[in-house]
Amino acid sequence: MDNLISPKADALLNAHIQYVLQQLQPANLQTTLITEIDLILANAPLITLNEAVTPKMIKDTIHRYAVELELGGGVFDIIGDIARTVYNHEIHQKTTLNDLVSDRQLTDILDKILEMKDFRERIIRELVANPMYSSLASDVLYHGIRGYIWQSAVGNGGAGTKSLIKFSQTMLSKAPVGFEELVESNLRRYIQKSISAVLMESEHFLLRIDVDKLRDTLLDIWHELKKHKASLAHQFLTSLDVEEFLVMFYEFWREFRQTEYFNVLLNSGIDAFFNRYGDTTLDVLLEEVGIQREMLVADALRFAPPILAMMTGKDLLVPMSSAHSEDFYRSDAVAHILATVE
Repeated sequence: MDNLISPKADALLNAHIQYVLQQLQPANLQTTLITEIDLILANAPLITLNEAVTPKMIKDTIHRYAVELELGGGVFDIIGDIARTVYNHEIHQKTTLNDLVSDRQLTDILDKILEMKDFRERIIRELVANPMYSSLASDVLYHGIRGYIWQSAVGNGGAGTKSLIKFSQTMLSKAPVGFEELVESNLRRYIQKSISAVLMESEHFLLRIDVDKLRDTLLDIWHELKKHKASLAHQFLTSLDVEEFLVMFYEFWREFRQTEYFNVLLNSGIDAFFNRYGDTTLDVLLEEVGIQREMLVADALRFAPPILAMMTGKDLLVPMSSAHSEDFYRSDAVAHILATVE
């Protein structure tokens, strides 16, 4: 601004800056912050959520950061550093699985899963009907029957076992070419014909499982497992595995957030929030979501003092205060007031 500041305006500017700095001194800072927070909260009962912001404003903001924002390439380096640090932290050696999940929490989750009878039965039917399950069952039956036949042929040991094995080998050596393959083929064919009945029986068995006994069995497993340290996961996952999973999850998120499915659900969730709280005043809304005055004061006192001390140490506070107010004291309005008001 080209306007020259008058001596009176300059004196007022310096007095203003000194007043602001005085309010931000450690001795006065707590009172200043509490006063500012109380002034804001005093107006909260006078304003509803709909008066403060609109659903579109929130949707646009969330869309900007959740959908459009592309993180820089350094994110992957950060992910790697965080994954390695977390993976190798000594806390894993000091923490048991029971420290992470209590018996009550595990029991509640298990009871809820077992309570979902329709869901459980649907999963069992889908599993049994899956061709992979059929193939697995066929292989298990084939190897089981084949092992049983061989064990029955050679016995469980004893003086005649070696002779019987030698006799079997001799008979097989005299059998026509392809005889062993023919037996194997016929055995597999027989299993294929019988597998439907086997699968149906397995389905009936799974559906008839005693839920109480299953619950007790799973709890017994948990009582053994819960004693292990959290570092047990290191036997199955390396630090590199964790890094790669995080990167894959991020790549999945980048694509998923662009889908209509995600955006429709996101917008619906915001609309539902405003439908419930749109006409609610801000003081009631803060109470509903659990934000209390004491929390706001504590956070302000946690962050403000070290930030202001840093700015003071770098001689940034005075120039910033001056830049914030100087244009006002250079304005024609102030010059007019100083020239006309006695």
